[in-house]
Amino acid sequence: MSDQPIDHLTEFERVAAEFAAALERVDPEAAVPACPGWTVADLALHLGSGQRWAASILLSGTAQKVPEVLRTTISWADWYAGTSAALAAALRAVDPDEPCWNFAPVDQRAGFWARRRLHETAVHLVDLLQAEAATGEQPGARPDVVRPAIAADGVDEVFEVFLPRMLARGFAPAVTRQIGVRAVDTGDEWTLTPVSQGIAPRVEHAKAVGEAVLSGTAADLGLCLWKRLPPTVLTVTGDPTAATDFLAGRATP
Repeated sequence: MSDQPIDHLTEFERVAAEFAAALERVDPEAAVPACPGWTVADLALHLGSGQRWAASILLSGTAQKVPEVLRTTISWADWYAGTSAALAAALRAVDPDEPCWNFAPVDQRAGFWARRRLHETAVHLVDLLQAEAATGEQPGARPDVVRPAIAADGVDEVFEVFLPRMLARGFAPAVTRQIGVRAVDTGDEWTLTPVSQGIAPRVEHAKAVGEAVLSGTAADLGLCLWKRLPPTVLTVTGDPTAATDFLAGRATP
């Protein structure tokens, strides 16, 4: 990863503002191609409810239920902007090192939530821009919508948080053979090595080796892991079957 630390809160506020601005433009009833059966309103509800949920966890330090939302008087864009402002305020009110519940097999610290909600919002911003493009109003998601350093951090989060999370939820392991992953724009590299049944793979940084090595921009790698782009945007060296099997697996929800 970059030697420069990422200000997850500042980046969250930037991406959240872009999401709110796009909500102003897009028909709430428009379909979201990446989330079959969802409309833009459903996407806003999901993301805004998640912002409120994370804020309640931060302020209490304990697990909380996702809120049941009643939104009758303001636009989706204004409502969503309010939820993001509430989360940003909670993130500022709680020291990142303060003990705080999260759902992952990582340190139970408040700082988890700024990173998690940044990447959640970035993925769903891509969903929203793809929905906008599908209406014919815009050409599609800009290539810089997920900045390279942020995207590389998102890939790292998938490997650190979601590979063990999906195993804990009972899904088949995504990593069954050694896989290398290389972000060509940031220089970040990872090697994923299976350990044993039911155990998260070993993740090594600063090298990309394995039966297959996947290469692409950090944004393309991240969006492939979240099933927002087809695997064909990546370059594969080594065994193509190993690469296909990994990308078809459940590395993320």
